[in-house]
Amino acid sequence: MASSIAHSLSRFELKLSPRMAVIGAAILALGLFLTTLQLDVNGSSHPYATDIGEIQNALPRWGTIHFTGYPLYTAIGSAFVTGLRVVGLPPAAGASLYSATWGAISIGLLTSLILAFGVQPVIAASSAVLFGLTTSMWTFASVAEVHTMTMALTFATVLVALRYGREGRTGDLYLLAFLVGQGVAHQRAFVFLGPGLLVFVARQMPQWRIVVRKLPAITGLALLGPLTYVYLPMRASQGADWVFSSPGTWNGFWALFLDTKADRIVEIPQSPAELGSRMQGVFELLAADMPWLLLLFGLAGLLLPMRRVKGVERFGLTLLGAIYIALSLIIWIGRVGEAVLATNLAVVAIAIIGLALLAQALWDRRPLFGQLAAASLIAAVGFSYLRNSPPVLAVTRDPSAQEIIQLVAGVPPAEDGRPSAIMALWGNDYWQLAYAQTFQNQFPEIRLLKHDRNFGNVLNQGTHLLTLSYTFYLRPPEWWEQLLGISVHLSSRAYGIVEISDRPSMSSADATSSEPFPLGNGIAIRHAELSWASKDTLRMTVEWQSQQDHLADYSVAVHLITQDPPTDPQHIIAQADQAHPVYGWYPTARWVNGEIVRDDYSLSVPPDSDPVAVRIGMYQVLANGQFQNSNWLSLPVHETP
Repeated sequence: MASSIAHSLSRFELKLSPRMAVIGAAILALGLFLTTLQLDVNGSSHPYATDIGEIQNALPRWGTIHFTGYPLYTAIGSAFVTGLRVVGLPPAAGASLYSATWGAISIGLLTSLILAFGVQPVIAASSAVLFGLTTSMWTFASVAEVHTMTMALTFATVLVALRYGREGRTGDLYLLAFLVGQGVAHQRAFVFLGPGLLVFVARQMPQWRIVVRKLPAITGLALLGPLTYVYLPMRASQGADWVFSSPGTWNGFWALFLDTKADRIVEIPQSPAELGSRMQGVFELLAADMPWLLLLFGLAGLLLPMRRVKGVERFGLTLLGAIYIALSLIIWIGRVGEAVLATNLAVVAIAIIGLALLAQALWDRRPLFGQLAAASLIAAVGFSYLRNSPPVLAVTRDPSAQEIIQLVAGVPPAEDGRPSAIMALWGNDYWQLAYAQTFQNQFPEIRLLKHDRNFGNVLNQGTHLLTLSYTFYLRPPEWWEQLLGISVHLSSRAYGIVEISDRPSMSSADATSSEPFPLGNGIAIRHAELSWASKDTLRMTVEWQSQQDHLADYSVAVHLITQDPPTDPQHIIAQADQAHPVYGWYPTARWVNGEIVRDDYSLSVPPDSDPVAVRIGMYQVLANGQFQNSNWLSLPVHETP
């Protein structure tokens, strides 16, 4: 493939102007990013997707986001997303397109930077697009994230520093001061560009008197970056309904402005073994972005002497790469996090520049070699598209958010007519539900609460307090009791949704309840209903009723069977047993006499099976290890609708 492309390059003597290379690379990158653009609320829990849901909610509300606030990003992004909403583009898609646009700008600027080293336009453009198709850059350009804007500021700053170091123009000095100020204000890690920038401008050091004379103007331009933080308290004072860390207060403002995240994400390796483990992790991340062979060629391109690139400039690039590799080794939160993925972007970008320099060196040595190198880069672009698109799409097309949204959308109104509120933990759960409620008009009758609200007041107001069942893994019933200062009672409100109450329920939600079915253990089944949730999933709703105080602890057995009653273990083809009712969180020993507890279970029906019934009962494990079963209630399985 490479030789065929090289033949075409030679045969047609392809001429590509530098301007067309920049524009063409940016447009091509944007088109590729559009093929993987995230169009709906984020459902992925991958490290690439750490903050997407927050940004998807903040931008259309003109809100503010996490430390350090990113005021320039959020202000421009809010205007961008709002403008697209006018023409009908949903906020989630608009926020992704905002990142893609910055991604395309980044690729254009990287092309310009590579061209500044005297590289052929076709090599510069193909190298820059290759960077755009690395897994990290491609993902960040397809979702709502700040990192493509960071890369645009990075490439612009390095390009201007390189130009000022060569030509010493005052205009470039002013522009450099402005870009550095904006970059540091945008993301504090920008300061690590400093040593490399100093190397690039070193040739102008003898002109220090000019810098001193113009210092007031330089300082003023640099301070325009921190001034963008005025946006945060301004939006808070205007009543923005999505703000982070109270930017309208002095304490909240300075917390955002001064925060560097270092205390949360920086940890020096404590042993050679730990350093080795982190190095392995970084190498694996780099290899996931780009094949090792290309990375090694890129390193060679930085280290090999070349007549087109001055030694001091090669040293500056190499220094930048080394600094960001070192930085990626000390950014650690116990696992690979988004901060490491973002830091690796700079490392890969430096390797890409080295790859372009190597290709140009081959071109200088012999045009045929250069044409083969250019053809290989173009082939690598195609290879990267095929190699990296699946992991990018795995993030941008993850449907998990819809599962949570549908769970909450399935909550029926309370029988007593009282309002309901659902608590969701800050993070994907809350962001997904907040987006669906505000921008998709889902479950408007349910009040959405964050985890830090006063839930005692919620209950005192007569509101039904709900949460997702798996929230109890992080906020178990004991946490609720300690927070509220009372004993709590649990019951399933709908599948996957648990109600937390300060008093037991003594009435059935089912108006047609018949005579309770006694299990023989002090508990009866007041109502049970079986239905198909999908062609391969059965859902069962049960209402248990305690018939006495001081119950023993019983587990729940739910069996899908092909013969009723089963006489062989093979007759049981699926189970949904729980250690306790209500998704395993509400032991029967805590129930009071007369209490009615609603419960929901889900059973996956094996393909090509022929179930006849679902049996439900309770059991207790005796001291001798034997099981003591209660009576069983069987519900017939009807044909799939």
